[in-house]
Amino acid sequence: MDLFLSTFENRIDKKGRLSVPAPFRSVLERRRDPLYLFKSLTEPCLEGCGPERIGQIVDAIDSMDSLSAEVATLQTMLSSAQEMKLDSEGRIMLSADFISFAELQDVALYAGIGRSFQIWLPDRYRTREADARSRAKTSGLPSLRLGAHRREPDSGAQ
Repeated sequence: MDLFLSTFENRIDKKGRLSVPAPFRSVLERRRDPLYLFKSLTEPCLEGCGPERIGQIVDAIDSMDSLSAEVATLQTMLSSAQEMKLDSEGRIMLSADFISFAELQDVALYAGIGRSFQIWLPDRYRTREADARSRAKTSGLPSLRLGAHRREPDSGAQ
């Protein structure tokens, strides 16, 4: 499984171009996937993923009450999504709206979080990371269900 992992810092040039880290580009190239960016619903950052993750969000919306507040929230996220085109040097062009939302300046930090990644103002991410590590030391780790996959019911069983 191809995952977005690790952190990388890259400069944003005066035109708003930002290099996508080579390991992230490799994930997208192996999948032959386009890259989507959208405004995070919960954090002051941008989130990036391939079409598979966007499809999962759309599928979740389709399974919910179309008039619910949860659907409206997820639709808000999707309405900010943009397909990003990488130039010949592996850069994306960030819109002024995206730069303003994440309060990015001349450097952005990519944080790989598995099936997706985030783009942060570096100092803001480092503060968030320090807070998470401190919480883990004082409150313990969140409970993980490693190896537990959701399984489809056996259609042959009676």
